[in-house]
Amino acid sequence: MAVQFRANNYLEGIDDTGIGTDNFFGEVNLREVQKVCSTMFSDICRVYGCDNPQKLSPEVLNKNNVVKAQMAEWLFTSIYMLNECCLPLMSSARTTIEQLQEEKICDQKTVIELQEKLISKQDKDLGLVSQTVEKELKSYSSALQQSCSSALSPSNIATAVKKIVKEEDRTKEVVVFGVDEEAGECVTTKVSTILEQLEEKPRITGCRRIGKLVTGATTKRPIMFSVKSTDVVYQILRKAKRLKDIEGFKTVYISPNRTLDERISRQKLVDKLKKRRLDDPSGRY
Repeated sequence: MAVQFRANNYLEGIDDTGIGTDNFFGEVNLREVQKVCSTMFSDICRVYGCDNPQKLSPEVLNKNNVVKAQMAEWLFTSIYMLNECCLPLMSSARTTIEQLQEEKICDQKTVIELQEKLISKQDKDLGLVSQTVEKELKSYSSALQQSCSSALSPSNIATAVKKIVKEEDRTKEVVVFGVDEEAGECVTTKVSTILEQLEEKPRITGCRRIGKLVTGATTKRPIMFSVKSTDVVYQILRKAKRLKDIEGFKTVYISPNRTLDERISRQKLVDKLKKRRLDDPSGRY
């Protein structure tokens, strides 16, 4: 038995002239279109026994139990929705996309122009910086040239070389304190004897008393001697503390050949250490 025609008038909420006046993009108009489609699809699926419009194939729709008038209304509604809604909407969307693309191209051109202006400004600023740097370098170069001409004069170079040589020689020198001083003595022999107590037999390249000889003075002038390398000096200084435990050499003291400033600094430290020992005899310093 055929299903009776039921005039649902699906398009009752749709204007004859289209879906509103906002090119089909109005929210209310779109809800109206969705409502029409949903209602019609629901009726068709109910009549043909389908639970989803996607299952409506030509074979399913080719049934004799649907009256012609009902099929005509569904077909008319579909044609109207397609012709008055979907196609205009697609056309409008295409026009909008083209407009957006043109705006994008214009924006890109604007960005490129701004980038070119920025690059131009950066190049200009870089040129100014380069000119300033070049000017300052020339000024500095001129000042440096004058300074170097004075600093690298032959007399200054000779003085610097002598100072370096003197400092280099100092690192190979050792000073011995507390050795008896006698007329006609051989200080090299005395130094060799002391070093033998430390089991050291270096080649002594120079040996002499330092300080002015004062007649009748009881002060023992130090002896300064030289060896071939700083490593030998280090070995001697490392063992020097053994002399305080060797009979006959307990008053002998060995030290590196310090500069005046080094001797002053060391004396301050020694005085500070003595004071701490007096203030706190039980402490370890």
